[in-house]
Amino acid sequence: MLTPDQISALEEAARKITGPVSEYLIQDIARRVAEAGQLTSTAQYQVWRAQQLGVSQRELKKELRRRLGLSHREIRRILYQSAQSGYDLDVRRFPYVQALPFAQNASLQQIVAAAVELAQADFTNLTQTLGFVTPLGRAEPLTRAYITTCDFAFQQVVTGAASYTEAIRQATKNLAEKGVRTIDYQSGVHTSLEAAVRRNIMGGLGLMQEQVSRTVHDQLGCNGWEISAHANSAPDHEPIQGKQYPDREYEALNSALRRRIGTLNCGHTAFPIILGISRPQHSREELEKFRTDNEKGVTVDGVHYTGYEAAQMQRRLERSIRKQKRRCLVDEAAGDTEKLAQDQSKLTLLRQRYVQFSKDTGLKTQYERTETAGFGERPKQLLESDIGDTVRRTIKGVLGGHRVVGFDGLPKEMQKSFREGLTRASTDTKEVLRKIYRKSDYALSSEKRSYYSNGFAKDIVYVGARANSSTLAHELFHKLDEKYKISKNFTKSLSKDYASLNVKCNGDIKSYLLGQFPVAFQKDPLTGEYVFKPEYRGISDIFSGLTNGTVKFGYGHRTKYWQTPGTLEAEAWAQFGRIQFENNPDVIKMLKNIFPDFSESARIALKGLMS
Repeated sequence: MLTPDQISALEEAARKITGPVSEYLIQDIARRVAEAGQLTSTAQYQVWRAQQLGVSQRELKKELRRRLGLSHREIRRILYQSAQSGYDLDVRRFPYVQALPFAQNASLQQIVAAAVELAQADFTNLTQTLGFVTPLGRAEPLTRAYITTCDFAFQQVVTGAASYTEAIRQATKNLAEKGVRTIDYQSGVHTSLEAAVRRNIMGGLGLMQEQVSRTVHDQLGCNGWEISAHANSAPDHEPIQGKQYPDREYEALNSALRRRIGTLNCGHTAFPIILGISRPQHSREELEKFRTDNEKGVTVDGVHYTGYEAAQMQRRLERSIRKQKRRCLVDEAAGDTEKLAQDQSKLTLLRQRYVQFSKDTGLKTQYERTETAGFGERPKQLLESDIGDTVRRTIKGVLGGHRVVGFDGLPKEMQKSFREGLTRASTDTKEVLRKIYRKSDYALSSEKRSYYSNGFAKDIVYVGARANSSTLAHELFHKLDEKYKISKNFTKSLSKDYASLNVKCNGDIKSYLLGQFPVAFQKDPLTGEYVFKPEYRGISDIFSGLTNGTVKFGYGHRTKYWQTPGTLEAEAWAQFGRIQFENNPDVIKMLKNIFPDFSESARIALKGLMS
């Protein structure tokens, strides 16, 4: 048998087999649809259609054959590993019996070989039924779906029924929402490739496990079965989990179940036992605790979930994140920058919701379940036609009138300082910054201040004369904010924290903070006023923004700077990044104490960037 954690891992492995196939097809058709929408005459389109779609089919067949080969090897690895793991777990329960090693057990090898052949054949058959849901709502085979979708985009534009941008969005909407489908050509019923492959492979794997356990049962002279048990069980299997049954009773029970034990469409398996000798894996008290804990569950945002329902909700959120990433892939492939920005913003909110829900329910986040093949990577067509980092930076420099460099072009001392700072940064900050700092473009500025600039030929971090390593981290957090639209979600938390602080201090913030956090302050040698020490400059700037520059603690911006809506939230996020980069426990403690809601919201947003 397999443990529930092993079953979960196998389900994830089966899902990942489909990812590269799905995302390749989605990006390919979205790119071609965008090309079709750019054509302005019927004759021009007919020539393009004949050439491009013909090329497309050859490329598709070649690419699918390559990915099919990789998938076959992965299927074989999954089945053999799971068979050996299940066998080893079963025979380990009988230490007094001399069992054949897995590799030498001929009957088991035949079972596994047959299962591998069947699963690979099923997967091949599925790939021959691939298709998409077209803009007209019909599921059509790949070739037909390509033609129908491109025709739709062209007709919408050329007839004036829709703008180019709107036509592309309409044409690719079902592509993003429903993804790659498998189609039963007789009934017309279609389902997602991910669900179909998971069902086929996991179903076959479950039957193989059942045969392996039955072989162990017969070879070792067993006369009964025990059903595994785990927390947060589904309602239909909870009453029977963890119990032992004689052979005949188990067969009758399993046959009567709508979802059979051992087919791996749940988290349970059954393993062979000798009644009266094999001790149950769980006591009655443990099984009762599983049941009561599941029933007790948790309440989140006024909604009660059993343990099982909370786990299922977490799975739904993971699916939503994968779907949203697919929407972003479609936007990117279609060149729809406006829609891409909107969908990236929605993705950020979904990530935050996932982290918060997992925390509220006590469930472990499983970021591997939110992964989408191709997301976060540069699309293949961009890699092939990319002008290169050096040329891109040269063009930006010419247009902007200054030299634009990569990280390696910054002063050596700054490079060294930033890398050393990364080793001390908080774990999440370290991981997020390592993904972007080498890919970013920089310009050395003669100004004292540093800033991030986005726009035409921009997306540049300007490094001022006073910049240090934490300043660089601060500006990179501005860059992340521009890409993922993070800070707009902090308005309420900042307002709530500031209102609460005003109540505590009766309007005299400075005196209150001096009393509560004296180690954070020092005297300004020129004015004699108490100001924050340099390591607290991030908190000082947040106060500057909350008070429109009227409350000064030594560091901040001028009043005019804060008049643009969204500036406070953006600076608070970037200063949060600075604080996490410096990772001073006293500063972090003070930030959490003064701004608890904002600190938690920013922490969740940062965690979301890791998925």
